[in-house]
Amino acid sequence: MSQINASLRVASVSLAILAVIAMGWFLNAAQAILVPIVLGALLAFLMDGISRFMGRIPYYSKYVPDWLRMTFTTIVLFIVLAGLISFFARNLDPVVRAMPGYLERLSHTTAEVAARFDVEFELTWQSVDRLVFDNIDVQSLIRLTLNSVSYSAGYLALVFLYAILFLIERDSIPKKVASIVPDARTQSNVWQTIDLITAQIGTYFTTKTLINAVLGIVCWLIFLVFGLEFAAFFAVTTAIFNYIPYIGSWIAMALPMLFAVGAWGLNMDVALMFAALCAAQFGVGYFWEPRLMGRSMNLSPVIVMVSLASWAAVWGLMGAILSVILTSGIMTIMSFFRPTRPVAILLTNDGEIPWLEVDQNDLQD
Repeated sequence: MSQINASLRVASVSLAILAVIAMGWFLNAAQAILVPIVLGALLAFLMDGISRFMGRIPYYSKYVPDWLRMTFTTIVLFIVLAGLISFFARNLDPVVRAMPGYLERLSHTTAEVAARFDVEFELTWQSVDRLVFDNIDVQSLIRLTLNSVSYSAGYLALVFLYAILFLIERDSIPKKVASIVPDARTQSNVWQTIDLITAQIGTYFTTKTLINAVLGIVCWLIFLVFGLEFAAFFAVTTAIFNYIPYIGSWIAMALPMLFAVGAWGLNMDVALMFAALCAAQFGVGYFWEPRLMGRSMNLSPVIVMVSLASWAAVWGLMGAILSVILTSGIMTIMSFFRPTRPVAILLTNDGEIPWLEVDQNDLQD
């Protein structure tokens, strides 16, 4: 009997691994369809969160009904995001055109530093120069980036369409849940799951967006103080990459630092700007952000990095940005079913699932 149970466990684990592999293949193959849907859902969360926040303003909420608040939020948010796309369209061209000159000066600076330590890097950096100037068609790269931005404008319209449809659909969800799950106790479990997922994702995404905007503004002021070219462009990229946990903002910080070294060499201004950017990253990311986020995600740092690598492999940069949100949603769903609850506990940071402490008898077996 024990051998049969062991065989069943091995078969179950094997089937689970195959299911994960098949799901990963499906997600990658259906990326073009699924990513705008997921982004539309997140945008709907953001629009709803902003509208609720505006509803707390006394006179505004008194004279402006809910549907009009949501309409204003949708229009303003669309204008802001469209403005960001237009901003990239205007700045990508000069940034890409300026790259060869900065890389050439950066190679000379690196060769000078290497010579001080009697290390011969000249041949290597000459190879880098040849790669940049001889093998890369800068004009084609500019056209490619501008075409990508033009495509993003239509993509944004599609994402907004999904977001509006999600907001319209939410009013009919209670009737659908009542028709699918007639039992009152089961309905309570379903709504508990939905409420927790929406609360987690809505809180995280809205708060993270606010934090990223503040970090972008702080970095923009730092770039302006030191006179770095393309300050606004680098500030926006820093805010966007900060959605990627742990490493995103540091990756975004590397590009302006390389431009700074290429422009000024290795001097005190570069060191001071690096110190100021590090202070901003630590102040926002390691002190302010945890206090605002609290335990909204409660994911293990190891799991965050594994999910970052996994979702990036499936959906690229967009998967890296969405990794925490997607993994948290999966963890929440798994916690409501007894067979998968141990896995959900392993995904947490402290081994606790707070929503299970309310009434474990009401949870699905």
